[in-house]
Amino acid sequence: MNNDNEQRGDSRLDGRYLRLWLWLSVAAAVIGAVMLYPIGTGLLNTLFVLIKIAMVSGLLLMLLKKAMTGYKVWAVASACAVVMTIFKWYLAGHSSPLFVLAIVTDVVMPLVAYVLLRKAKQT
Repeated sequence: MNNDNEQRGDSRLDGRYLRLWLWLSVAAAVIGAVMLYPIGTGLLNTLFVLIKIAMVSGLLLMLLKKAMTGYKVWAVASACAVVMTIFKWYLAGHSSPLFVLAIVTDVVMPLVAYVLLRKAKQT
């Protein structure tokens, strides 16, 4: 016998604020990719594109399939994106508000989503 949550997806992903936050996160990932590309070398550029694809894929899994696996993919890809931004910063040889904003965004967006998921779980 199937559980209702299995048929409808994970109910924790049904919150209005969470869905809005996830769509904002998709936009932030795409905008961040456009603004930071290219990273530097061909290998780093390829890795960066793959990481951003993973971020958006994880978010879309959460939004469209209501799959919690998407959060894990997104969170790991976001951590990798922070590392890639640090590489970009190092290769650029100077500081930029864009680098700081990208790192903060890649940390804050998944953290806020986690808090929203926890709140939705408690209700």
